[in-house]
Amino acid sequence: MALTQKHAHECIQRGFARAHALGFKVAIAVVDDAGHLVACERMDGALWVTPEIARAKANAAAAFRTTTLELEERFGKGRQLFASNVAMLGDYAFVFGRGAVPIVEDGQIVGAVGVSGAVPADNDHTIADEAAGHPELPKSH
Repeated sequence: MALTQKHAHECIQRGFARAHALGFKVAIAVVDDAGHLVACERMDGALWVTPEIARAKANAAAAFRTTTLELEERFGKGRQLFASNVAMLGDYAFVFGRGAVPIVEDGQIVGAVGVSGAVPADNDHTIADEAAGHPELPKSH
């Protein structure tokens, strides 16, 4: 099952509605399960760098098939895999900070949504979870 552009834009609109309700200006990026960008939008007034951060968060959630909240907790306790919350793999940037949630359709992860701009990052996570539709993640392999 592939993530459609229509679904990606629905995620962005849900996220923007939540960000607006919370009083934040954010960017939201949606990637497919392979980390390919499907859609990205930045609210008027959001910092210029927020789309890049949002995409890097979405890349991390899609690649590791979990929320970046979980990744932050996992990798933050000892940093065995990464020296910081930012990593590069080939042409892909990954941010392991709160603000990205996988998108689930019919029990399968089909992509991820990443959010940047709602400091502190707990708000990025809240917005991303709303944008992704509060998914129940499949059990990891």
